[in-house]
Amino acid sequence: MSIELNHVAEGPEDAPVVVLSNSLGSDLRMWEPQVKPLVEHGFRVIRYDTRGHGASPVPPGPYRIDDLGGDVLTLLDRLGVASAHFAGLSLGGMTGLWLAAHAPGRVRGLVLCCTSARPGNRQMWLDRAAKVRADGMAEIADGSLGRWFTPAWVEAHPGEAARLRDMTAAT
Repeated sequence: MSIELNHVAEGPEDAPVVVLSNSLGSDLRMWEPQVKPLVEHGFRVIRYDTRGHGASPVPPGPYRIDDLGGDVLTLLDRLGVASAHFAGLSLGGMTGLWLAAHAPGRVRGLVLCCTSARPGNRQMWLDRAAKVRADGMAEIADGSLGRWFTPAWVEAHPGEAARLRDMTAAT
């Protein structure tokens, strides 16, 4: 069952739409650096928090990719968007793959970053989920930064790194 996602829409209402979908453990704030350039290039940008992330609801799980894709279709319907370009990172990219396969008429273009159709070793994800349930997201936030960025980038961008770490810890 689809849910009402927290979202932010920016840019002209009559412009072509770009939907930005967050990675696991992040929220719509991860896309802040991309919003202004996209709007300046004539797009309406819709960012949303995937269910269980940011300010979106956390319905009882487990969640399936069909749920995440259905949530996006519900959001587009609520906003009166017939079709959109879609960009997703990691889990967001998996959502984009689902949309392209199950609702191809709704997807005008697709950008998939650091994603796959199969998310890897099941046991690794079960172990990570158990750790988060036991200790919270803050316990894995630093490890996430280490997977996403080089030490040199983190050192050169301490403010941005702290913002992203805090975002992950708060999810």
